[in-house]
Amino acid sequence: MLAMAAVPLPAHAQSDPAASPVSSSSQPSQIASPPTLPDDIVVTAPRYGEARIAAESEFEEAEIAGYGADTVQDLMNRLSPLIDPSGTEPVLLVNGRPAGFDRSILAYPPEALTRLAVLKPEAGAQYGAAPGQRVVNLILKPRFASLDADMGGSWATAGGQYGGRLGVARTAIRNDTRWNISAQFGRDSALFRSARDVPAAVGAFDSVGFVSGVGGKVIDLGRGSSATVTAIPAAAMQGAATLDDFAATAGQSHTVDPNAYETLQSSRRTIGINAGVTRPVGALSASLSFNVLRSGSDGWRGLPMASVLLPAINPWSPFGADVLLTRPFAGTQALRNDSKSTALGATFTLGGIVHGWLGSLALGLARTSAESLLETGIDTTRVQQLLANGDAGFNPFGVWENDLLLGMRTRSRMQNLTVRLNLQKKILDLPAGPAGLSLAVNAGRYGTYTERRNEGGALIEADDVTRRQIDAKLGLNIAIARRGMAGIGFVGDLAFDGSVGMQDTTGSHSQKRYSAGMSWSPFTVLQLRAATDHVEMAPSIDQLDGPVITVTNRIFDYARQEIVEPLWITGGNPMLGRGTRRSLSLTALLRPLGNETVSLNLGYRHDVAKGLASAFPELTPAIEAAFPDRVMRDDSGRLISVDARPINIADNTTSQFSSSVALRFPPARTASQKRESPAGDPIQLGLSFNYQLRIRDEMLIREGVPPIDRLRGGGGVSRHGIGLQFNAGNRLFGVNLSANWNSAARIAGTDAANYFRVRPPLLLNFSTFVNVGKIDGRWTHYRLPAGLKWSLDVQNLLNGYRHVALVDESAPAGYAHDEVDPLGRTIRLTLRNRF
Repeated sequence: MLAMAAVPLPAHAQSDPAASPVSSSSQPSQIASPPTLPDDIVVTAPRYGEARIAAESEFEEAEIAGYGADTVQDLMNRLSPLIDPSGTEPVLLVNGRPAGFDRSILAYPPEALTRLAVLKPEAGAQYGAAPGQRVVNLILKPRFASLDADMGGSWATAGGQYGGRLGVARTAIRNDTRWNISAQFGRDSALFRSARDVPAAVGAFDSVGFVSGVGGKVIDLGRGSSATVTAIPAAAMQGAATLDDFAATAGQSHTVDPNAYETLQSSRRTIGINAGVTRPVGALSASLSFNVLRSGSDGWRGLPMASVLLPAINPWSPFGADVLLTRPFAGTQALRNDSKSTALGATFTLGGIVHGWLGSLALGLARTSAESLLETGIDTTRVQQLLANGDAGFNPFGVWENDLLLGMRTRSRMQNLTVRLNLQKKILDLPAGPAGLSLAVNAGRYGTYTERRNEGGALIEADDVTRRQIDAKLGLNIAIARRGMAGIGFVGDLAFDGSVGMQDTTGSHSQKRYSAGMSWSPFTVLQLRAATDHVEMAPSIDQLDGPVITVTNRIFDYARQEIVEPLWITGGNPMLGRGTRRSLSLTALLRPLGNETVSLNLGYRHDVAKGLASAFPELTPAIEAAFPDRVMRDDSGRLISVDARPINIADNTTSQFSSSVALRFPPARTASQKRESPAGDPIQLGLSFNYQLRIRDEMLIREGVPPIDRLRGGGGVSRHGIGLQFNAGNRLFGVNLSANWNSAARIAGTDAANYFRVRPPLLLNFSTFVNVGKIDGRWTHYRLPAGLKWSLDVQNLLNGYRHVALVDESAPAGYAHDEVDPLGRTIRLTLRNRF
């Protein structure tokens, strides 16, 4: 929306600070005007798409092009170290207005943007977000149209795994009307254990099966012949077999590699369609979006083998003595670990200015159905019982029914209906600027149905839960002082923002929350902010009622010092209670050159959570000792299953210091350069360096047990973390390099002299792109090559992995490279064409 004001000025003019509905420290940048004459008329207006809160940093069109992103979502991911190094998802605005639940904008090509603005930290509170949550304003071009198609392939450099992607998208923008539709298809193959140097499972694996003597004794096959092992003959599979049939297969075997029937990574497939349209409705703007996503995965858990005693009295046994029968369930049929899901979503957003209020009303409807199958083995107890009973209808050598497999099928349905209202308005003009009021209300109805059945289809458990949740937040921002104003102008720009709110969830008492923040800019090159908040929090809907799903998880068992794959139970925990969290944050932004060329960020954050629902942490000896009822082991001590659903933690205290340095050298193109080929574009450079120091990370599970210091052996948390990102490019080509490193950590073992040293890898990712169609200007006359772009991405360039060493610095068994990170380095090649 473009607001204009025309006023005659007697001499030199300044824009009236009270004309903006936000504080002076949060005003958007204004269009500079030359010195005026007495009869001049000066028109002051915000730029197209400008938000009501000033931007802390902006990325212009030429700089955006240098990142080589294919979608706005991809661009946001590449800019995340410059937006919010913590990785928290920012609030989205489109042309200065809240996007609501509409995420179709993320599928737009980045070429549709004229700029991207990261607003000042205080903006989060004014848009109903959590304190300190960043806000990103996406400003679209007034006119734009494109048809984009892309295809790509990926593979692991160690072999054994590959994937492919196909996508097509159509986008059109005409002033305030825009629409987009896109479709994507992807598939990744499974990675089998046989493709890596991984030790095979212990045991006898045979694709047909065999009979052996009990206790190593020989088997009497009649007519004076005997054998220690004899394969199951075809006649025995089809009906009653004689000793002669078994004598013909004496000494034979059909051994197989068990690693060929077990996946380290399941195959995956996805197909998705997204569509969205936005257009004016009177003085307002309405957006409607729709999305559907179908996904699935198929994994193998090994070849199931059964070893049972076949009594001599069994009607199917031709032997004169008891023998040991060892066989697979059904040839080379592996145990399955499969899942599939379908997610449907629709959103409607209505926004604009009504009676001075800038507001948006968003409605979202989501429905997800999912199904998973986990087979764990053969029910040998039941098989042995059938053999002992001499059941004539059960042929131990023939085809076994599926109900002899142990497994579980889980089906779930989730339906969510949510409504969000955001309102903002200037309520008072003060000498330093206006005071603004904001209101955010979120309401939702969440329903979850989950059922679990065994392999035979018998119902084990069913849950049907519906909850309602409503939370509201009232915010106030006040400009206290403004640089240059009479009286206290020497203070600089000083503003306050605060909020109070409540949350009410079915089955829980009302939760109160409040926050307060102070922003101060004593000099134009320095911005300081302090914020605190106190939140009473009930567990989220997902933490309470998420579908309970049992999968297998590949982890290192510190107690036995081995890699294991126990059953891993995830989902909701309805027994969770509520808690509180108090936070204090201090941040400083210094720009010594007065622009965005050099930016130095410093921050400190202290959090104290009491009784808060949290994700289940890594299973270290300290965590297992604190939650013995969550861990199940067999008689030999081998880890069988872990209940990893959320938990309540009595006290969790963390403190950390963060700092970052960002260097940005955006291209400054002259008018003549804009008319030249992209090959003549100046290269934009960007470098960001982030450092995080974890000062304190302590967790008290419950009263009466010792606290766990995760920095000193209780959880293997690194004290130091470093992130680096380098980008160089223009419209023609570009390169991007990112690196992440964490310092070594310790995990205490079962006694003081037994500990593990954890060394996280240096993760280095590299990407590059070339706009092939822009290399030669003559190609612009041909539609196909003119928009062609080639991209190469390499993940984990150094092929690093998480090292774990014992006290003597030796690696424990089962912790080789291929066992810890079997996928390793991967390469993705993508071709994209814009028509």
